[in-house]
Amino acid sequence: TNLISRRVLTPQYAIPHDKLPLSGWRPLDDCTLYRFLLADRQKDGTFDTEASYQRLMAALQFRRQYRSDVIVHNIWNDLSPPVHVQKCKAMRVAIWAGTDYNSRPVVFERLGQFFSSGNATLMTEEEWEESYLYFLETHFCKMRQISMRGGVAVDRIVYFADFSGVVSSIMNRKIWKVIPLLKRLVKKVESHYPEIVDHITLFNVPTIASAAYKVVRGFLDPVTADKIELFSGVPFERFNELMKEDVIPKEYGGSNDIDYPQTL
Repeated sequence: TNLISRRVLTPQYAIPHDKLPLSGWRPLDDCTLYRFLLADRQKDGTFDTEASYQRLMAALQFRRQYRSDVIVHNIWNDLSPPVHVQKCKAMRVAIWAGTDYNSRPVVFERLGQFFSSGNATLMTEEEWEESYLYFLETHFCKMRQISMRGGVAVDRIVYFADFSGVVSSIMNRKIWKVIPLLKRLVKKVESHYPEIVDHITLFNVPTIASAAYKVVRGFLDPVTADKIELFSGVPFERFNELMKEDVIPKEYGGSNDIDYPQTL
């Protein structure tokens, strides 16, 4: 039954990876096209179709170059990712805790611990990029699973980043070694996956971190940056507005006992 279910859910491409043209072009669904249109929507509500087209073509070329289809295949078939990707996951911890009230995947990440750990310099930029690709493609895996099983279209996630530990990263200045990596991941990887986050909540954010936050916000896509909300502590009431208590990890006041390891 699990094998049959996996075959039904696994994405089937009209053109397989090894048959793609150099441009990476392949037939696309309306949801994907709309995401790219939204990414370049103007303030007056109109679409910048030329900008969206350029963004889309760059993304298709990127996917072909970085063999994103292979990553998708590995995720859907529960195949172990490369060793360096597994190491990166242990050094930058994030979990999918469940779904919110709108059936969107809920992601929690220990971002503050990553800032203070010094882990950013322990792997190459290329290894972090591939790990981040696995992270992003897993979002789509979760959304597709929820859509197929619940009979409702799900095309966004909600993201919550815990900044606990960020103060020590500022004091020891390790945070300034992480920011260039984050900038690289946003510009080189995340820009090819537009409009997949509904909103972003950063919590346990101390006042001293405001300068670093301004730097990070500066290189984010403006559409993404406008989705961010900050809290100095754990906003349990805000969490509860968005998801059931059994989705919220226990350490944040919920009842979810999901494995949520500390950053190595």
